Amino acid sequence: MKIQGSLHQASSYFLLRHTRFNQKQLKKEIKSHAIDQLHVGCGHVLLPDWLNIRYEVREEYGRLKKIKGGWLLNYNLLKSWPIEDDSINYIAGSHFIEHLDLNHGIQFLKESFRVMKKGGAIRLSCPDLELYARNYVNNNKSFFDHKLIREWCTFKAAQTPGEIFIAKAYDSGGSHKWFHDFASLKHILETAGFGHVKRVGRLEGQVPDLKQLEPAERELETVYVEAVK
Repeated sequence: MKIQGSLHQASSYFLLRHTRFNQKQLKKEIKSHAIDQLHVGCGHVLLPDWLNIRYEVREEYGRLKKIKGGWLLNYNLLKSWPIEDDSINYIAGSHFIEHLDLNHGIQFLKESFRVMKKGGAIRLSCPDLELYARNYVNNNKSFFDHKLIREWCTFKAAQTPGEIFIAKAYDSGGSHKWFHDFASLKHILETAGFGHVKRVGRLEGQVPDLKQLEPAERELETVYVEAVK
């Protein structure tokens, strides 16, 4: 896998996938396919009829691929997006925004606002800081002892409620960069220009394909938010 990843990295640079020229080509290609739904930070969940975007260093970079009835693009969303202004109806990021720090989260949302059509909706979900904090302050050990809460804690040495709480802020070997509650999500969405920010349920909101986007088991720890341009 390491060898294959190294070959993908080398070919991406050799074929100029990281260049502005390729960005222009991607923009033309995405426009030609009339893509208007972005599933960001998709991981291995590939939705039909969406452009599924993830950033894996060892995957081929910057090439649009048709997979499982949808599109897949390996791309760093902290760079300028190869997407036209005012062209996207929906953006969804399930357990993605916590992998960006506060400044990068705002940067990501400003690009989201730029590409979104007026009236389009963005949906974010992530671990809920308020929920974790409330259970910690109330000394609710049953929450922190829950099988899934422990399973999602990648610091296996963490045992006390306080250790598990703080581990969530640095989860996945440090890939979590921020811990949001509803108020902070509302703040960064409004800072980027979005309005009508509201808390929604797992299967509530304007954005389609919620059953595929939002795993039922993650509801235990999650805050869900939608906003409109």
